[in-house]
Amino acid sequence: MTLLEVSDQAGGRKVVMVCKDGVTYWDVLDAGEATPIVIHPALEPKELGDLVTYCQNNGLVPARDALIAFLRERGDARLDSDPLFVVRALWFIRSRATGDNQVPTEEVMQWAIEQSLLQERKLVQNHQVIERYCAATQQA
Repeated sequence: MTLLEVSDQAGGRKVVMVCKDGVTYWDVLDAGEATPIVIHPALEPKELGDLVTYCQNNGLVPARDALIAFLRERGDARLDSDPLFVVRALWFIRSRATGDNQVPTEEVMQWAIEQSLLQERKLVQNHQVIERYCAATQQA
């Protein structure tokens, strides 16, 4: 699983997963809610690597281990079913870190989880708007 950080339509950045074709990405793993999007230079893609590489290159190994333990303690199924969710949470944890190789507090991990969920909800809503737009233009 190769990860990218790309610009989003709202002027921010988001973490996405590169599809097997190498030219498109998923920003939501639910294929019923989203379709792959072309990786375009205008999105200013920044390669993050896979989860292990991303954590090693960004001093997130202790944060990754703490987040995994935090999610396991709570029986959060997304740990095993949604790797993009885990990476997003780590990406948000990194935005709050004051240095490398830190273990985030439970409050920071909970905040990062909430931010990950919020970002995913916004992405799903965006895909729904695009789907409605495409359906309307096909009818016209």
